[in-house]
Amino acid sequence: MAENNENEKWSGTQTRAYAGYYGLWVGLLWILSFGLTMAGLTRPLLSNLGLIAGLCSLPVGVNLVRGFRDTVGPLPLRRAWHLSWMMYLAAALLCTAAQYIYFAYIDGGRLVRVYSEMLSQPEIQDMLAKLMKGQDVEQIANEALATFGSTPPSLLAMQFLFWNVLLATLLAIPTMLMAKKKGN
Repeated sequence: MAENNENEKWSGTQTRAYAGYYGLWVGLLWILSFGLTMAGLTRPLLSNLGLIAGLCSLPVGVNLVRGFRDTVGPLPLRRAWHLSWMMYLAAALLCTAAQYIYFAYIDGGRLVRVYSEMLSQPEIQDMLAKLMKGQDVEQIANEALATFGSTPPSLLAMQFLFWNVLLATLLAIPTMLMAKKKGN
């Protein structure tokens, strides 16, 4: 009985170690996706590549978890969930750190400037006027941009962390189901 408990404890430690390592790779993919999306604000091709990089994180995560299953041993549903969620959680933390660094040291208000330029285009203003009938679209847009521009990078990072952890939780479900041991 004590030996079985030791194996379970070792398996949990091993699972966390692999999850952190796999999360590094998924996190780098998420960081690439974020970087391409930010660069793609003015270049649509880069934005599309960022979307593709982000979408690739699910098959990459599934393959990493399946590799764990094939190399280390059986992966029942509970352990598959634990490994998948911890992997995506590590990726979420890495991506949030990169997003904080971007908004604190690199952006310098670029995102607000790009959106200001987009919102000043007549076709965008017409579309917003149709969507928001009876409201001063320009004033609302300027207030939203001013609020975003005055938000400190630490608060932006906390908001990104919330969404990244939510994404990690949602992605862990299909990853767990596709990578668990067959028959469990």
